[in-house]
Amino acid sequence: MPDIPRGSAMSSDSTITDGSALAERVYRGVLHRIIVGELTPGAWLKERDLSERFEVSRVPVRQALQRLETEGFVVATRNKGASVTPVTRADVEELYDARLCIEPYATRHAAQRVHSGAASADRLRELLERALAPGETVELGESNLGFHLEIVRLSGNRILERSLAPMLGRMQWIFGITHATREQEHAVEHQQLLDAIVAGRGEVAAAQAYAHIEQGREPIIEALAEALHW
Repeated sequence: MPDIPRGSAMSSDSTITDGSALAERVYRGVLHRIIVGELTPGAWLKERDLSERFEVSRVPVRQALQRLETEGFVVATRNKGASVTPVTRADVEELYDARLCIEPYATRHAAQRVHSGAASADRLRELLERALAPGETVELGESNLGFHLEIVRLSGNRILERSLAPMLGRMQWIFGITHATREQEHAVEHQQLLDAIVAGRGEVAAAQAYAHIEQGREPIIEALAEALHW
């Protein structure tokens, strides 16, 4: 569908809705290509190419790139354009540190709410089962990280949930680059987390969440160093 030019006789609400949908489509398409490794760190994202690929004008392309920049997947360089964000060791360290600030706290509250009946762990069980099923690295990473996001959702804190979502998107991207998922370890540790949450053992669950995240740090950094030739 063609973009509606400014000054169109159509209502502003319709124009905004259509433009938002087009930008969302470009955003999701580019993000998917980044996460699965089709667009590698440092790759240039030319507006003309993206406009032709998604059959839209440059306006939704720019909107999508701005959103990806806000979420840390794209970096804009003055007079040059946008490119996929390079991944450095410092970036990964900061990402893990940020997760450690959010997830143990949220896990403690999730255990309290599940045990009291204020929230249900059914979705957690479903995600754990899905992660145990055979699949591609990106799919397994998505299920594993979905498990983490669901725990934060169960905490009932929507600000923490909105804060963590883009971080886990970057983790999924890292899994796509490294093809490292620690499948067996994740399965065991996620089951332990689920058991502690259901039992209402908040402090135990929080400690397990902290250890689970921290134990994944060095293997991921080592895999990235090899994949990106740091």
